[in-house]
Amino acid sequence: MGQAPSSEELIGRAASLVPLLRRNALEGERLRRLPDENVRALEEAGLLRIALPVARGGYGADPAVLAKVMTSIASGCAATAWVTMIYNSVAQLAELLPEAALAEIHADPHPKVAGVFGMTGAVVDPVDGGYRVRGGGRWPFNSGCHHATWDLLRVGIAGPDGTTTPAFAAAPMAELTIEDDWHVMGAAATGSHSVSCGEIFLPGHRVAPMAGSAKGALRSDLGVAQSVSLPLGMARHALEAFLDLARSQGHPHLGHARMADAPAVQVAATRAAVNVKLIEAYQYWAMTSGEASDPALAAATQAGCVRLAREAIDTLFDACPSSEIRLDRPIQRLARDIQTFEHQHSFSPFVAFELYGRTLCQG
Repeated sequence: MGQAPSSEELIGRAASLVPLLRRNALEGERLRRLPDENVRALEEAGLLRIALPVARGGYGADPAVLAKVMTSIASGCAATAWVTMIYNSVAQLAELLPEAALAEIHADPHPKVAGVFGMTGAVVDPVDGGYRVRGGGRWPFNSGCHHATWDLLRVGIAGPDGTTTPAFAAAPMAELTIEDDWHVMGAAATGSHSVSCGEIFLPGHRVAPMAGSAKGALRSDLGVAQSVSLPLGMARHALEAFLDLARSQGHPHLGHARMADAPAVQVAATRAAVNVKLIEAYQYWAMTSGEASDPALAAATQAGCVRLAREAIDTLFDACPSSEIRLDRPIQRLARDIQTFEHQHSFSPFVAFELYGRTLCQG
């Protein structure tokens, strides 16, 4: 590997991809996965190495740089940002594996590790040299599985007394089957299909018992930088698209030559712009305040930012003319995508608010 690109260069590369990512958004929905061109562009720009440790050939970028890069990607294509976030996060979790497994994963010049660690998808039995999946396994919501080279999956290691021990298992994607079950209202291009397998053998060095929560292995500062960048980039894109529309199209039903002259349109734009500023302020606070290290508070405020972005996008979509319901228009897609992302448990206010509320109410 040569010298790592500067922070400015990485940020500039991400910004330069926005037109391509926007152009491919409808194709991603049609494919129900990321277009190959999107992934290739990320690889060529080095943006899939930005969060990897330097020892693994990555750039080890700091959270502020990662935040700007990921916000640009999300402004181009929310699904591409989501999958990039998965690859970045799972690459951190993979560091829990033995060095022999990591050497296999990073032998690829462009390693992309997808993963499902929120639920156990298989029980594995100890056998000579490793483990064997008992009766097959299945893991849903495997974002980015189509372009991944490896999958990091949660399994239970069977014990002699009938209990199981939580563990991670790395499997080459070639040994897994991608099921055609990702038919959804939004975020279709994330390609979050289920993956399954038969009674495959897992060498011992590809399995590592979990110590505590999987989230404990993730760097909280990098997590904040990425997760808040997703709703921020989406809200910015929606506001930009709305303002372009408002300045170029009339509002005949209200007698305005330009939508931008209608007070209702001006109020909608202002409400969205204020929400964008609030998310920006949270992102700055989270990366500069020690309070953000509280997992329950971080989850609640992260979910709050997703809700702010959803309110901004919905407000803009409500003020759009009927032509904007077309599938090739950006704001309707952003509205469906943000609502879908909000149903992911780590972004859901119904989950995050209750968990933090328990802490608050217990004093």
